[in-house]
Amino acid sequence: MKRNIIKIYAIIPILFITLFSCDTYLELEPQDSLIQQEFWKNKEQVSAALAGCYASMNQSAFTERVLLWGELRGEMLVSARAGNNYLNMLKNYMFPANGFVDWSSFYKTINHCNLVLTFADEAQANDLSFSEQELSRIKAEAITIRALVYSILVKNFKEVPLVLIATSSTEADFYPPKNTEEEIIAQITADLEAAVDGLSLGFAQSTAHDKGKMTKGAALAILADIYLWDEQYDKCIDATNRLVALNKYSLVNGADWFDSIFFQGNSQEGIFELQFSDINTTLKNSFYYGNPTYLPYNGIQQLYSDFPDDVRGNLGTFDRDFNSVFKYAGVNNLGFYRAEDQFYNTLIFFRYADVLLMQAEAYILSTDNKDLDKAYTLINQVHERATGIPLEAAQSEGDLLSALLVERQKEFAFEGKRWYDLLRFAKRNNFENQYLMLDLAFEKAGPDDYDQILSYYTDTESYYLPIYQNEINLNPNLIQNPYYEN
Repeated sequence: MKRNIIKIYAIIPILFITLFSCDTYLELEPQDSLIQQEFWKNKEQVSAALAGCYASMNQSAFTERVLLWGELRGEMLVSARAGNNYLNMLKNYMFPANGFVDWSSFYKTINHCNLVLTFADEAQANDLSFSEQELSRIKAEAITIRALVYSILVKNFKEVPLVLIATSSTEADFYPPKNTEEEIIAQITADLEAAVDGLSLGFAQSTAHDKGKMTKGAALAILADIYLWDEQYDKCIDATNRLVALNKYSLVNGADWFDSIFFQGNSQEGIFELQFSDINTTLKNSFYYGNPTYLPYNGIQQLYSDFPDDVRGNLGTFDRDFNSVFKYAGVNNLGFYRAEDQFYNTLIFFRYADVLLMQAEAYILSTDNKDLDKAYTLINQVHERATGIPLEAAQSEGDLLSALLVERQKEFAFEGKRWYDLLRFAKRNNFENQYLMLDLAFEKAGPDDYDQILSYYTDTESYYLPIYQNEINLNPNLIQNPYYEN
């Protein structure tokens, strides 16, 4: 099977090997300045350092959390043979000692980015062939990767330390306190707005290189997503309009939905897809595990009955016969599964369908730019692509929001987005729609534990993860998230 691989430099500098051998970012200490002085000399070394930023995301400790933090607490997966930490997350029963809330892999990526941002200027000053344009692009890519990581952290923990200085610097604070959600989002949006102009529209080396690197489209997609999360609807509309105006992305045909987007990967719809030079163990272990009958997770049966005459249905998103997720493990809509050595799937962060549905949501909820007709048209593009028939006309804002949430459920099932969609809808207007979270208990509970599991979904503070206890032990300035303080 063809491997879609973004080229990563064969030799990652000794600097990065030494900096990232620790288990937690709080344990990082400044390294010998001689290493820094010998390394940051030219653009090739800076390019290698930037490759290290991407490579740091290409680890199961990172990718597994990206995917499963966004799925397990929702209603679409149930345990078949999940381990204890994952089983507890399925029930929203989280506690600080659960190793699956360890955020160290994310801060390692952040520190990779901060190193590039700290030392790239020094290398450019030493290398006359290192142009300002090249420097600007590299720094913009590092900023965009860092913004993506912080967008994941803020959605999951709400408040986290905002670390903007590399831990190799003596100016770094090794015991940073948490920043507020508002501060983190302000940093993300300011960084992305500044980075867009310095990013490339795309890369001609290969499709995998193009989809696997941070581009203008990727930055605008992340920006639209965080604006939507923060209820800045007009700014979300602006970001999505700017992305559409790039004329770089489009929906694939309905008949090609599974094969083009998931089996082949790097489709015309893809905006940012993390590439793998080795087996994607996150997807294999979560949704295959040797064969489709031995899985950690199954999909809920009700979900499978809601996809009639839809390319996203049986042998698209799921396999009804095995009660399994087919989206990543299947082959060409024929009911066959990949061999264990064929899991070179990309991990999709953003694709064009997401942009259209984000824009629709913003048009529905905007005060100054509300346009229900535009919202319907955008939702219908995604719906009709998959079903071949128009979406039933909605009569009100509420009807459109309900149709949108269902469309997102079908389009992005098992792509690490469901929990955030539910939480985003639930938390508006001081949790006016908290029922979306409380209803999850019906899917998670058996006859004897419904009240207990309902209690895990009742307190709105429980919708954010606890800070890993090891981080609290190491950092005297970190305060545990409210729900988990006692």
